Amino acid sequence: MRDTAAPPSPAEEDQAVAFLLDLARALHLAYLPAHVVEALTKAAARGLGLRLELFTLQSFVATEVISGERHRVDIKRVPFNPHWNLRRTSGVLLLARAVAAGRLSLPEARAELDRVVQQPSAYPHWLVFLAYGVYSAVVGARVGGAWREMAVASLIGIVAGVIHYGTLKSMRIDLQKSFLAAFLGTLMVCGLSRVLPPFDLARALFGGATLLIPAMVVTLGAEELVSESVEAGMTRLTYGLLRFLLVGVGITAAARLWSFFLPIPAHLPANALPEPVVLAFVALGGVALTVCMGGRQRELPWIVGAVLLAFGTQELTKLFVGGRGSPLVSAFVLGVAGLLYARLPGRTATTIIMPGLLQLAPGFIGTQVILALLHPRASSSGDSFFEVLLVSAQLVMGLVFASAVAQPRGRALTEKAPT
Repeated sequence: MRDTAAPPSPAEEDQAVAFLLDLARALHLAYLPAHVVEALTKAAARGLGLRLELFTLQSFVATEVISGERHRVDIKRVPFNPHWNLRRTSGVLLLARAVAAGRLSLPEARAELDRVVQQPSAYPHWLVFLAYGVYSAVVGARVGGAWREMAVASLIGIVAGVIHYGTLKSMRIDLQKSFLAAFLGTLMVCGLSRVLPPFDLARALFGGATLLIPAMVVTLGAEELVSESVEAGMTRLTYGLLRFLLVGVGITAAARLWSFFLPIPAHLPANALPEPVVLAFVALGGVALTVCMGGRQRELPWIVGAVLLAFGTQELTKLFVGGRGSPLVSAFVLGVAGLLYARLPGRTATTIIMPGLLQLAPGFIGTQVILALLHPRASSSGDSFFEVLLVSAQLVMGLVFASAVAQPRGRALTEKAPT
């Protein structure tokens, strides 16, 4: 391990800056908030002997390297919307920390970054599509659906998975995937209502499209705002709310199209499954989520545990505060668990926090929004959108409090788990 890196030559500086820009891009694509990307990249720059200032938004990264009297500015475009990949996220985080600690030379770091970002998908596409269907069915049960809602949600989830992977190769239509999933999902729900016994349309539809609803985008945007990354936070929040809007537009367009030929199916509330059955399905959802998020097989028990911890804590808080429970307390417990897990060699808190947050993120409130959009006489969805922001703020504060309690004193910011 090197205590201090020697100042690089001009040629080495060019290579180092190119590496740092690519590292920042990879961290951005790992679904990390802007302030964490900036802290990790600046620490990596110090490990390479550079003085770096960094500014990130959702579509570009700007760096300023200061060397004596000379200032060098570089800008790199990055994809606007990142995608979940836990294996890649863990690899990039561990690389950034190794470079910051001086354990890797620049050529070694470049080779490792190329290996991490170019590694193939951990699972074949057909298995990922199946996992989308399984997880969608589980979410349908988690929000109060029963067997019929789960079956319909599973079919929609497979279609949503195909749409998601189809947009990975074309960022131009990435924003529209929420519209496509909502549009096709609504048509599927209406069509299946004609051939299946009565079921709860809203819960089935929400379960099917759950992984495309941008609840985590809103949560990360709220974290960036409270962490003084105002520009990045406002951009991410705007984008997240636009995605929510496109979900509504897709539902409305599909419902209007259907109404030209047939009446909109009546809303029939579901009878929720028994709690022990739901708990078992939530555990199964953790297995499916491991595949959906590209987690490694050795992380499977930890991800299932994180899902059960988040869900169980949220359900337990309902006994004390009623309603939907306390997202703040649930996020705090989840954050502490993630930070403790990160103390194990070669582990990152992301493995625990990301899957757990999906059980707490405000996407489940989308059930009410969908219900209001499908049935205009239902309560307005405006309150639900405000509640999305309120839940997001609670999740962020819970993770902040967890970091204050469980983060070892004196530990470098580069070791801070992303939330």
